[in-house]
Amino acid sequence: MGAAALRKTLRWLHIIGGLILGTYLYSPWGSDPVFTFATLYIIIPAMAISGIWMWQQAAISRLFRRQAKS
Repeated sequence: MGAAALRKTLRWLHIIGGLILGTYLYSPWGSDPVFTFATLYIIIPAMAISGIWMWQQAAISRLFRRQAKS
């Protein structure tokens, strides 16, 4: 997967996660224990990882390139 395609995929993951987080905060589904668990332990960490990955994409790809060479 190229850098542009990876960035586009991460961006959409981040947008969808934000929509789910908004749904959790502003809808009655926030009181559902399964939705709360999924939001707190799956969606928020996935958003954090995708945000950091988009922010530091060049450094991360350099790190993976170095490990692939060795």
